[in-house]
Amino acid sequence: MPDACWYEQMYGGRDENLLPLEPGHKYFLADPLAARGGELLDIGCGTGNFLAAAQGKILGWFQGRMEFGPRALGSRSILADPRDPEMNAKVNNAVKFREWWRPFAPSIKKEAAGEYLESATDSPFMILTAQVRPEKRGVIPAVTHVDGSARPQTVEKEINPLYWRLIDEFGKRTSVPVIMNTSFNLRGEAIVHTPTDAIRTFFSSGMDALAIGSFLVEK
Repeated sequence: MPDACWYEQMYGGRDENLLPLEPGHKYFLADPLAARGGELLDIGCGTGNFLAAAQGKILGWFQGRMEFGPRALGSRSILADPRDPEMNAKVNNAVKFREWWRPFAPSIKKEAAGEYLESATDSPFMILTAQVRPEKRGVIPAVTHVDGSARPQTVEKEINPLYWRLIDEFGKRTSVPVIMNTSFNLRGEAIVHTPTDAIRTFFSSGMDALAIGSFLVEK
């Protein structure tokens, strides 16, 4: 079984053409050469830090090649803090426009899976279910279903290093190396494919920020 599968078309980097914005919108460029406390800052680390300090904000994540298959796996995703018990309802109401109880999945660093899941089987494609450990269900309530289960994605540094760094940075800031992940689309629409798709969906929903290429855009 392959560990990852993406389409050929590539988007990303520092090209301002990724951002078809009208003048006046606020955005930041995450410089991979910018030092922060002796560490290198890239869009993965910067976004993980943003989500850790965001206090309930919802972020679109558009990076590189699009995933092939039924799940968003860290290239075309909507991300949020799994520790917030209201986040499930918030994303359903403000972004997905569907029933508040619809569940979301956790993306978790592969090496931390056993700490949060009772059966830490590799699940790179988010198609297997597992029971969240009872002592962790209150830690990540936004991605724990009512029966204590979850449909996790285990993220490997070697397979998706940028997304892994996002989760790792979030974990460093919060002690929880888990991110709430759902597909980057609105109800009844396909997952976004191009930068223009991402920008349109971002401004058509209740998302607060968008990480696209090396840019972090805020409304």
